[in-house]
Amino acid sequence: MEPTIYIDVLFFVTWGMDAFLLWAAGRIAGFRGKNWRILLGGLLSAALYCGWLCLFRKNGGLLLSLLLLTVGTAVAYFPKRLRNFLRLFGAALLASFLMGGGVNVLFTMTQAQRFLGQGIVLRKGYPWWLLPWSVVTAYLLLKWGGKWMESHIQRRREFCTATVRWKGKQAEGRTLIDTGNGLRQRDGRGVAVLEIAALLPLFTAEESVRILSGQMEELGLEFIPFTSLGNPDGKLWGIRAEELILSFGEQRIIHKNIFLGISMEAFTGSYEGLVPPCLLEEESG
Repeated sequence: MEPTIYIDVLFFVTWGMDAFLLWAAGRIAGFRGKNWRILLGGLLSAALYCGWLCLFRKNGGLLLSLLLLTVGTAVAYFPKRLRNFLRLFGAALLASFLMGGGVNVLFTMTQAQRFLGQGIVLRKGYPWWLLPWSVVTAYLLLKWGGKWMESHIQRRREFCTATVRWKGKQAEGRTLIDTGNGLRQRDGRGVAVLEIAALLPLFTAEESVRILSGQMEELGLEFIPFTSLGNPDGKLWGIRAEELILSFGEQRIIHKNIFLGISMEAFTGSYEGLVPPCLLEEESG
């Protein structure tokens, strides 16, 4: 006897699972996404999956699953660089393992399901209780392990996410905590620097062209003078950001009305900016 699948039930279950996967991917990879975008990414993935089932009446297999995960990740986080997308994609696969194979292995080895109840088996080899307990277990592992990941993975690798808000627009980038950055602005706070590619969402196309052509002063941008080897009269151009938010997992440090430098050259490595450690130690309101 073939099981009956109710497409509406399947849609809402898949939506919840996909949204949780996308949230977990951001938590593991150190990216902070907006809740509505994560829900939208899960919604789109679930809709495409259910549409496939309605049209072809069969599972799409591994290739379809990877394609739907790609779509969901792109919608939820909109990574502008391939390396950031690959980090999120890999983290989503890890979260999927925690919810699926990892929990199944855990239950098989410990026989914990004896204490939870066998429930109703829809078909041989697939007890229904595995799905909800997989979600609960994966959530608890991520929630309880969040502080450990923050202190042993993110801080050890010396990265954080910088979100910039300016004139009603927002941009973000992955930044390296640069202990060699001693530049200070007039109020004594340190100076964070993001490359122009990460800050382009803050400017119109015309403004971006003018910035790239060196017309900083005409756009009302500020600068901080500095000296370095071979450049005694240097100028670091930037913006007066309304907010600079530095994120470590669930920890957020907010600086308001702060100067943010703009680098015309891309940084080498898997980051798009530099942040001095002093900005992580102080919080301004």
